[in-house]
Amino acid sequence: MLRRDGYRFVGMSSYQTFPLSENADTLDYEALCEAWCHCFRIPGNFLKSAIPRALISISDFTDHHRISPLATWLADGERFDVVYVGAEDKWKRGTKNWSLAAQCIPLVCRHLGLRALVIGSPTEDFPQSSGVSFHSPLPWEGLLSQVAKARSLFIPNVMDASPRVLTEALCLDVPVVVNRNILGGWKYVNRFTGTFFEDEHDVVPAVRACLHQAVEPRKWFCANFGPYLAGRRLLRLLRSVDGQISERSHVWLSEEFEELIPEQSD
Repeated sequence: MLRRDGYRFVGMSSYQTFPLSENADTLDYEALCEAWCHCFRIPGNFLKSAIPRALISISDFTDHHRISPLATWLADGERFDVVYVGAEDKWKRGTKNWSLAAQCIPLVCRHLGLRALVIGSPTEDFPQSSGVSFHSPLPWEGLLSQVAKARSLFIPNVMDASPRVLTEALCLDVPVVVNRNILGGWKYVNRFTGTFFEDEHDVVPAVRACLHQAVEPRKWFCANFGPYLAGRRLLRLLRSVDGQISERSHVWLSEEFEELIPEQSD
């Protein structure tokens, strides 16, 4: 947590293995903070310091009051059994594990007789096939409209620290099928919300179980996460560093913290 002009900042893992040093970035981000929010099963593998830390992700703050299956902007239209949110850019497809989706989705459609929607254009390694439809990237409301109408959301991602589309699906009362090795988001998956899978060898039974087991994803998420409950956890973390922080203090979550710093008068 960084003190600066009256503001407080807490480090948060929100991109791949951050703050673990990668490539040419040698900045010690942990040294800039007094507390850290992380998404990892074993935080010691990614955080080397002993500063206070808590299992808190940006996706924990997904607002279930705003994202609801009763939202008026959820239009009627074609419905699918499985929706997978891919991407167009090569680097984004890496994060979305496009290559594994290309193996699993046609397999699931063929064996279970399902219809799947893939957000992204077909490629040489993921061509059009029976039961699989492709759609170009959608604006946020259009994307959530497709998710809301689906029977399940498929998330093969591994290098994903804060999969907000996962918690948005739960808020829409849509169960999820999630890669067991995902960096963040694993904490949302249980018998009330969906199933785990690892690869093409177990994906068919995982999807079958997700579609047929009794689930209550929205009810579970509302009982465990959302702005209020996630905010309370963040407040406890901040108070472990500074017990004088008021419950009414404002907490900003921003990727561009420089915008929050007021200019200094001369």
